[in-house]
Amino acid sequence: MDTKQLQEYLDTAVMLAKEVGPAFKDGFWRTGQFAATSDFAAEDKQGNQADCVTAVDCFIEKTIFTRLRQIYPSHKFVGEETTAETGNEYKVTDDPTWIVDPVDGTNNFVHHFPYTGISIGVAINKEPVVGVVYLPILDELYTAARGMGAHLNGQQLPLFKPPVLTTPLSLAQCSMVAEHGSARCAKIMKSRFDSFARLLLDKEHGGACLQNLRITGAAAPDLALVAKGVAEMYWECGPHAWDFAAGVVLVLESGGAVFDGAGWWGSNVPCEDRVPQPLNIWNRKIVAVRHVPDLPGQPGSGREIQKQLVAELLETVEDIPYTPDGSH
Repeated sequence: MDTKQLQEYLDTAVMLAKEVGPAFKDGFWRTGQFAATSDFAAEDKQGNQADCVTAVDCFIEKTIFTRLRQIYPSHKFVGEETTAETGNEYKVTDDPTWIVDPVDGTNNFVHHFPYTGISIGVAINKEPVVGVVYLPILDELYTAARGMGAHLNGQQLPLFKPPVLTTPLSLAQCSMVAEHGSARCAKIMKSRFDSFARLLLDKEHGGACLQNLRITGAAAPDLALVAKGVAEMYWECGPHAWDFAAGVVLVLESGGAVFDGAGWWGSNVPCEDRVPQPLNIWNRKIVAVRHVPDLPGQPGSGREIQKQLVAELLETVEDIPYTPDGSH
């Protein structure tokens, strides 16, 4: 893949994220063009009280896509708000595709919790190759492109490398980020929280004894934590491509790994097939694991440890069925 072209896409994504940053801050603080309640215009998304959209989401996405269509008229565009309006009906192609979440963590945004930001990813051949996650309130700009590494405000990621306590060899040595999601039907909630319970339960009672579990409210920043090295893992079923396309590039370029997040607990997947599978960003199920350095004298051991941690997690969590994004 042309490095010069990827750098151009990355520069464009950074430019646009910074360009809409002031509007994002106005919306967060209810100042400037979003000072009035009527200007902010928060409402339930498609009748779901657990999810919402604001005028800021729509303004930022429209601004970004208007600029991108001027620069790259032949490219494809997938955005949370415009896609939601069409009922998730769009065709996934191999063409360069800009995947945008204008306000990732909208509930955080509405409630003045600063863990929220702008996510801009680029996929080519259906795989993410460029990612920018900008958290304006925290002044954190995460950037990555395939083969170019990942950075936070210019510093190479991960910022923090094992051993923090020690190289994690099991979930009992891991900190994990996850989300409860916006689908609130009883079946999905029970499945998700049963999985959380097994992850946290001590080993004497059949659990994984996960060291800690954090629910922060925003997928792209969650993946930034994994890339940064302050969380070992991230797992979620149900997010859309725009929630994590950019974050996936951050994780990969920081030395981490990503896999399909469909759990094996209670499934009929044969034991011999219980091997972590490659991630398809359109399938809405993901597990990510941070950079793990090789053990002394054991080249390749870091990658094997990543796979072992992912396999242990997938053995512990249930699959939650979701309709894939787009049509293929």
